[in-house]
Amino acid sequence: MEAASRCCGQYIPRAGMSNTILIIEDDETLRLTLLGLLSRKGYEVQAAACGLDGLALARETRFGLILLDLRLPDIPGLEVIARLHEFEEDALVVTMTAYPEVRTAVAALKAGAYDYINKPFDLDDLDSLIRRAFETRQLRREVEWRRAQAGGDVVPGLIGDSAAFRELLETTRKIAAAGRVPALILGESGTGKEHIAQSIHSLSARAAGPWVTLNCSALPEGLLESEMFGHEKGAFTDARQAKKGLLELADGGTLFLDEVGDLSPALQPKLLRVLETQTFRRLGGSKEIRVDVRFVAATHRNLPAMVRDGGFREDLFYRLNVGSIAVPPLRERAADILPLARHFLEQAALHLGMASPAIQSEVMSRLLAYRWPGNIRELRNVMERAAILASDGVITVEQLPFGHAPAPARGESAATAGEGAATMSLAAVERQHILRVLEHAAGNKTRAAEILGITRLTLRTKLREYELRPGAGEGDEDGFQPVKN
Repeated sequence: MEAASRCCGQYIPRAGMSNTILIIEDDETLRLTLLGLLSRKGYEVQAAACGLDGLALARETRFGLILLDLRLPDIPGLEVIARLHEFEEDALVVTMTAYPEVRTAVAALKAGAYDYINKPFDLDDLDSLIRRAFETRQLRREVEWRRAQAGGDVVPGLIGDSAAFRELLETTRKIAAAGRVPALILGESGTGKEHIAQSIHSLSARAAGPWVTLNCSALPEGLLESEMFGHEKGAFTDARQAKKGLLELADGGTLFLDEVGDLSPALQPKLLRVLETQTFRRLGGSKEIRVDVRFVAATHRNLPAMVRDGGFREDLFYRLNVGSIAVPPLRERAADILPLARHFLEQAALHLGMASPAIQSEVMSRLLAYRWPGNIRELRNVMERAAILASDGVITVEQLPFGHAPAPARGESAATAGEGAATMSLAAVERQHILRVLEHAAGNKTRAAEILGITRLTLRTKLREYELRPGAGEGDEDGFQPVKN
């Protein structure tokens, strides 16, 4: 071992520069332990005892991986990450931190770190993390090559030209490239959160791996836990054979947790443990199963408010919210309405085996003036309906479900319709919105629930809560009417 000229820095020269590692750690015992362990495993390792020396080494050599302590004697680890990215944009950094500093580690992930490991850590866990990091670097290179061959990195299926849409695309691309960093997608129902999640997967180094989805609001707690973690034979009455859970099926790829805000309090700590350790046990099992899964979650709920009210764990929220994407509602993306409408119309026409209908100018005005409470999902359904009802190859106002409503006067903003809501309570606004959507769906609760992005059971609960009761004699797809006092 040859001592470097910098403060407490050591390095071991070896042939080749493919799997090079830089250790920036001020604890001499840990630094020397890692130096010896990793060099024996065949890595080329250099080490520094402070942040400035580590940065100097990184300027001289392009390292495949950097192990970074977040508490250094000269400058904070977060500053080291920021300076690294000034001259090495793709630096792969794994931070090492004590457990009380988990929030700092999360901040490091937001700053661009690949992952973090808590001190004290098992050396086997570190070895596994390092191997995954180098695999990620290799996959990133392959994805970049494929994109170059394809002539760009356009996100397939996402359509729009508004400033809000372009910003959304840029954020999606950055988070997709951020290794195994969890992502949380927030937005109203129908805004296309799942499509954004799929884009994160397809634009990432995991694109060739599995894409697995789990709706946290669609299943009861017991069944949801079994679906996520799997179970061993005999774990419960109907468990006649062992079954892999979705976590195992997503190994090497992405697990999308839709409506994560509906996850029960009992399952939240179990999900947190998997996020932090990438290990879990099947129901009824004693064996720890290790996976390599990226978590992407989405919800239409206000998670910060749920955290304040105790409905969602704060530590789980911070762990999921490393890569945060806020999807704007369609009413804030007016420039995207007509391109989306034409796209959905063409899709519907293709499915129906007909030529794509033309759109009257008055229809375009109505589409732009409408508030779209159901967002993109509602627009798609409206255009599919219009394609079916179109006569003579032209979409007219009569084919719109809101065609009877007068268009706003010239100069009147589409947002004017919602100005009265400024003096209403949140519950009153929600009640009014549900009434409007139910009217739009002609009282069909299944259809209304789909537009609202909630289950039919949740809609029924809201109807009771806001004293809106079903109309009589309408069967399963009953109408509705306010309860009279």
